[in-house]
Amino acid sequence: MRAHISSLILLIGISSSIAQTNALNCSFEDTVNLTLSQKFMNGSYLYERVIVPPELTSYYDYIERYGGERQIVTRHLRGCVCYLKPCVKFCCHPRAGMTQSDEDLKCDEEVSDELLYSPYVNITLRNGSRVLMNVVDEFVVQTGMPCKTLYMLEPHKYDADKWELFENGTLLRVSDQMYFSTRDYCLQAYPENGTYMLDPMNCMITNDIPTRIKRNTIVLMISSPFLYATILIYWLVPELWNLHTKCLIGYLLSLAIGTTTLVVVNMMNADYDDVTCAIIGFGAYYFLLAVFFWLNVICFDLWHNFRGTKGNVQNLSLRKRFTYYSVYAWGVPALMTTLTILIQYSNLPNNIKSGIGDSHCWLKMDDWSAMIYFYGPCLFLVIFNIVIFYLTAKTIYTIRKEIRRFSKGADSQRHLHSQQHNFWLFFRMFIVMGINWLLEIIGYMIGENSDFEILIAVADFYNAAQGIIIFVLLVMKRKVLLLLKKRIRKSDNSLQLSERQNTKTNASTVELRNLDVRTKLRN
Repeated sequence: MRAHISSLILLIGISSSIAQTNALNCSFEDTVNLTLSQKFMNGSYLYERVIVPPELTSYYDYIERYGGERQIVTRHLRGCVCYLKPCVKFCCHPRAGMTQSDEDLKCDEEVSDELLYSPYVNITLRNGSRVLMNVVDEFVVQTGMPCKTLYMLEPHKYDADKWELFENGTLLRVSDQMYFSTRDYCLQAYPENGTYMLDPMNCMITNDIPTRIKRNTIVLMISSPFLYATILIYWLVPELWNLHTKCLIGYLLSLAIGTTTLVVVNMMNADYDDVTCAIIGFGAYYFLLAVFFWLNVICFDLWHNFRGTKGNVQNLSLRKRFTYYSVYAWGVPALMTTLTILIQYSNLPNNIKSGIGDSHCWLKMDDWSAMIYFYGPCLFLVIFNIVIFYLTAKTIYTIRKEIRRFSKGADSQRHLHSQQHNFWLFFRMFIVMGINWLLEIIGYMIGENSDFEILIAVADFYNAAQGIIIFVLLVMKRKVLLLLKKRIRKSDNSLQLSERQNTKTNASTVELRNLDVRTKLRN
């Protein structure tokens, strides 16, 4: 009971901390640094001739680079300016040049008095028409490079480098129909044959995987075989077959397949085409959703058994109950996955799509899309399971109290011992299969906040190592090991008996042949 109360308090505290740090319902790419901006008495700020009201400002301790990668920086004030006026991204100050220093690109500190290039660019409007606009005057100018390794699009040289800029600041690379927000590109002027040209710069595509993902992938690779081993052992031992075990195998199977597909995504994320990426991503999404629904089924079934009511569910046969459980645990994730696919390939704005198969092989983790499609529903189920855990603990405590008060018989004591054993089994499973997912959700909500770096690392390792922990709890028990040993011996005995029968059969055949030969010789 203390475990789930502490977790709830921790979740509330972290959520409050996140809310204070970043209270804006605004993508990072739509914000600008207001540290050097003029502040008015009413709390508003002036940035590029745009008044930013105080409700559109908040403090950040990170910046986002290409692909949503967060970089921890000094806490600073930012404003959601791009909600008030469209933004466009420049690599450097619009009147500053760029130089190559060693392997890095750097902006010149010297700023010229006037623009050395024409700021007029054909802007594509919502109706598809194109208008020549001054991007420096008609847009709010953001500055910064999205990554360290950039290359220039040069449409005057290469047809593959053609691009379009939309009125909301989004850039389209025509050759592969890739769309980039202001977070993932920047414009820069450069000299070409004695004149200056203005073109966008894109990030070099690399296969480098962040250290955190590498670490988690390694642990998942080690942990996943233990999940399959647990499933195999429980399937091989008939004495362990019951409704609870079947539900547990459903949980373990969905978890094993889900984690395996995540390992595949993490190891070869950049090597898949869009179709393959979508298939793997939605497959992982479905099975990981099923994990939470099977966990919900396990908690409900245990609570229902302890509660001991005579309702409709109790009167059903075990086969029908498992059928209903399966329809719920496999069916609801299927409906959610179908809905997510339909939204992903609809004409709705990209900021409310999951991103699976488009910009990612997994959910977008750089905005709240993952919260809408995955972590939000899962958080609801985890909280529901915590409530069930509390009710189950309360029920068992009541049963224990009644048995001790009204009955001293051996049967009652055995019943009490059985209830206590089941409760502690439930408690251990809840800690492994419930708290770890709560920590995973908390880790997502925290993001890359350096203040909770140790907590995030512990939560990641605990969640990734779930297969090993479950194997130890479910398989490395005296009862299970004895049953497994008995099963192996039974198989060996059956094999030996079969070999003896084959030997006897062969011997009988040889004797018959010898008898037949002797009979022929006599004749």
